[in-house]
Amino acid sequence: MLVVLIRSIILYIAVLIALRVMGKGEIAEMNAFDLVITLLIAEVAAIPMQNNAIPIIYGISSITGLVFIEVLVSYITLKSRTASKILSGSPAVLISKNRLNYKQLKKERITIEELLEELRSQGYFNLKEVQYAILETDGDLSVIPSTSHDHNKTNDFKHLPLPVIIDGKVIKDNLNEINKDDSWLLKILESNHIKSVKDVLICIIDENDEVFIQRKKD
Repeated sequence: MLVVLIRSIILYIAVLIALRVMGKGEIAEMNAFDLVITLLIAEVAAIPMQNNAIPIIYGISSITGLVFIEVLVSYITLKSRTASKILSGSPAVLISKNRLNYKQLKKERITIEELLEELRSQGYFNLKEVQYAILETDGDLSVIPSTSHDHNKTNDFKHLPLPVIIDGKVIKDNLNEINKDDSWLLKILESNHIKSVKDVLICIIDENDEVFIQRKKD
């Protein structure tokens, strides 16, 4: 029992030193390569703790090797923009001038619903309020608001801003929520010279019943 405790303490210190040498902050701030290295270090450290037959030096050697790889790769990415782009990726513009970048959303495998949810969590309930939204390499979403956006807006909402069409499909529950029906929606589309629901990428009814529409071809 004492041996296990001592081995665990030694490996804990080794992992702590490794993370300090790597100079990484929170896991949420890591890119994919950093996260993989961190998970591997944790896995390598766990093996000698679980099996006393494995010399502890094996675990420390593996951790040291992984730290060396991470430091080397970090140095290379600092010196080479191409290497940095390959290993860390590049920021992706998901919204540009109030318009969804559908091609980029598909490339990043992010659904419109997921994007809208993240925007709501940051206080943006309508695409009209977002000038740009950028997916950073660490997975965070950076938002540049439109001039019309007001974080301190206190007016009562008639209802929550809701998407009623997403990627050519009508969201029936949201239509019911705002007491509207299909015929009303079709009239809205016709007034915007849109012949079919399938031509719409997104349609949002805001808190004042104003309509935001983006065609798939926009």
